Amino acid sequence: MPENLAWIADAWRGTSPSVTDLYIACARGLSPQELAEHMADHEPVEIGPALTIQEAHRMVDLAQIYCVGRIGHSGEWSFIVECVGSERWALDPAVSRGAEVLIFDPRPDDPPSFFTYLADGEVQLHFELGFGHDPAGAQPDLLRPALEAAGVIPPEDDIDDLLGADEELSSAEEKRRVLKVVGEHFGLSLPRQVIENGQLPAVVTRTSPPSSW
Repeated sequence: MPENLAWIADAWRGTSPSVTDLYIACARGLSPQELAEHMADHEPVEIGPALTIQEAHRMVDLAQIYCVGRIGHSGEWSFIVECVGSERWALDPAVSRGAEVLIFDPRPDDPPSFFTYLADGEVQLHFELGFGHDPAGAQPDLLRPALEAAGVIPPEDDIDDLLGADEELSSAEEKRRVLKVVGEHFGLSLPRQVIENGQLPAVVTRTSPPSSW
């Protein structure tokens, strides 16, 4: 069953590499296959049999295959969950023309993780997760009211909170609350059990090493 997005933070903290390196991108206005085509570094893109996350992880041989994604949809949103050599941080904002794209990147080898919202061909909102709130993009304050209400950041005019009067959230709890806010704002929920334990159609998204390697 789909559920709020707080579970993503819990998955990123897990012990299995095949789960902790979950790179998730979601799109409203693109089909799952169209989303996969935007993610891939090659053409044509072929959708293969349904795989578990562990099976997708084992497909990556770091010779001909560097990243494998599994695709699905939840409500109005398509999603792709990739493992190993994802390079979502470098996704061209142009893919969001006529659509909305959300990127959840754990950056397990180079923290912090981050969230990015693309729309109208540009970055609308981008910020790190679990290290305070320092947003960038065309709409940096898009989630501010909801994050304030969730206790993630203090109200701009609350001097006591700004001085640290309230107990600080742990990085993990901050991530959980931020991701819950993101899901509620965008009307997005994702099926944790299917993503972590079920099978989804698979697609190879990288046949060459990411530029950051």
